[in-house]
Amino acid sequence: MSTELTKKELEQRVCDLEQEVAASRQVLENYKRNEEKHLSMFSAISDHMSMMDSDLNIIWANKGAIDLFGDDIVGKKCYQAYHNRSEPCEPYPCITLKVFEDGKTHHHETTALSKNGEKVHLQRTANVALKDDKGKPEAVLEISRDITQKKGMESQLRQNQKMEAVGTLAGGVAHDFNNILGIILGNTELALDSLPGWDPAHVLLAEIKTASIRAEAIVKRILSFSRRIEDHIEPIHLAPTIKDSMKLLAAMIPSSIEIQLALAASRDTILADPVQIHQIMMNICTNAYHAMRGSGGQLSVRLKTVNMDSALSKDPNDQKSDEYVQLTIEDTGHGIEKEVIEKIFDPYFTTKDFSMGSGLGLSVVHGIVESLGGEISVKSKSGQGTRFDILFPVADVEISENEFKKTPTTKTGSERILFIDDEIALARLGKQMLGHYGYTVTISVNPLKALDLFQQDPNQFDMVITDLTMPNMSGNELIAEMIAIRPDIPVIICSGHSDLIDSDITDQKGIKAFLAKPVRMIDLNNKIREVFDGGGGV
Repeated sequence: MSTELTKKELEQRVCDLEQEVAASRQVLENYKRNEEKHLSMFSAISDHMSMMDSDLNIIWANKGAIDLFGDDIVGKKCYQAYHNRSEPCEPYPCITLKVFEDGKTHHHETTALSKNGEKVHLQRTANVALKDDKGKPEAVLEISRDITQKKGMESQLRQNQKMEAVGTLAGGVAHDFNNILGIILGNTELALDSLPGWDPAHVLLAEIKTASIRAEAIVKRILSFSRRIEDHIEPIHLAPTIKDSMKLLAAMIPSSIEIQLALAASRDTILADPVQIHQIMMNICTNAYHAMRGSGGQLSVRLKTVNMDSALSKDPNDQKSDEYVQLTIEDTGHGIEKEVIEKIFDPYFTTKDFSMGSGLGLSVVHGIVESLGGEISVKSKSGQGTRFDILFPVADVEISENEFKKTPTTKTGSERILFIDDEIALARLGKQMLGHYGYTVTISVNPLKALDLFQQDPNQFDMVITDLTMPNMSGNELIAEMIAIRPDIPVIICSGHSDLIDSDITDQKGIKAFLAKPVRMIDLNNKIREVFDGGGGV
């Protein structure tokens, strides 16, 4: 029997082979298309994907990983590509090694260095990608998601929560603290009025009064910072404002630190709240004192007028002033390390012991300077002191000299006033202060008793002055009851909680004015006269 293939059989065999080749080619093409489809899909995924072998070599990476870590990461060790390390990371928390050991999926958060050297926060998942014949992991797939922005938002949220807590704390403390300041300030003013100017005690009392007014301004500034209350912006001369601050600082800075002032600027008028300038000086100069307190040194405060162009502005469309007054505060202390200097304006960043600082001081300074349209910069080297340069736009306004010579009104009155405050010392002080100007004053420390007294004869009083935060009955409720009895009774509110003054109160017809505690004698008398003589209002 012949084994040779017939022509027909040969042709059939060739046809079969061609079909097999065509089928194989189709399989390859399908595989290639699927591979391209998967690669395209992996490239479209924004997460960073990479595959590593048991020696921690990166054997594959998607576009997301290449874009973040560089074109050359395939072939590198993972610790080289992601952390720029020459040696492996610690065994744990290296989740890649964990997967090779137990074959389970692992998750964790970590940080890595991008191809630009920037630190990024990653949420990473690692699981088995390939197994060998024995079922052991042969390659691990890692999927990382960039959560840097999320971390930043979480940090910002925490900061906002801290600031809200500061605001709540400040509001709670302000009322009691302002009451204490009111007692100190009011009694000091009464004592000053009873002493002749030549009496040595007069000078001492004047210093207490100045310090109390400054403490009052600081409390208001804390409330302003924490509750975003608008500052009282006005044209001020910078040189005398700085001198006032330095007088207070001189009392706390030891004699081993020499203070030098050079405040002869040709133009020093800026638009600011004086309290803001005091806060800038207190924060920066206190830091300077801490830097020199061990070895002593020199603290220099200088002012000069400079001409600048709009290059100061970060916004090319922002037309800034061409003339600035430059405040320079320089010390000869231990200086600031290079890696620290970039963080000094960050909120809650501090190198001090917890008992010495909260990390808010320079952050507040930076915020004040920017809010005034200025710029702040710092130069320092370790062991060579620190210099802050602050630029304030010169205000093109003239401050009349008469504004510094204005004398407060000394008008007196004979009206009958009901004065209500739950702090007995403040109530007594109010009677003394108002009695000093000729008023007949009835005091009460209990709002319920005050209401009962008012109900007995509503016409026995010409005015009511009351606190808002009191036990048994709030000032809001007391005012509403009194106005319901006698709608024309004028009311002045005195409170350490300005945030409690809302439209429901001020819209009432009887509310004529509001004064923030602590209240100075002259301010209280001026407001009373405004109400009685016309023009008074909230």
